[in-house]
Amino acid sequence: APRPVATQSPLGVAAGDNAGFPNGRRPADDVTDLSLRVAMGALCVLTGATDTLKVGCKPSDAPAGGAALTDGVRKTAADFKGVFPYLNTPLPGNN
Repeated sequence: APRPVATQSPLGVAAGDNAGFPNGRRPADDVTDLSLRVAMGALCVLTGATDTLKVGCKPSDAPAGGAALTDGVRKTAADFKGVFPYLNTPLPGNN
């Protein structure tokens, strides 16, 4: 079922928000933060179980410890257009 924008997680399926699955990621999904979590071992199976395989582990179980696994950049619904095409013109890479 669709989720209101205010309740969507920028980490998508990795944070238990299956609204974009299986149709790919949504424009506001934070690919950089998700990549940081995967690289530091904080991506866990969200079952709530606790065993030696770290199923249901917390970010503090990752090699980075309790460090914030984020680049600190957040997108909001205000950053997107209300009509198609929803994405704004990309910024030039040389600025």
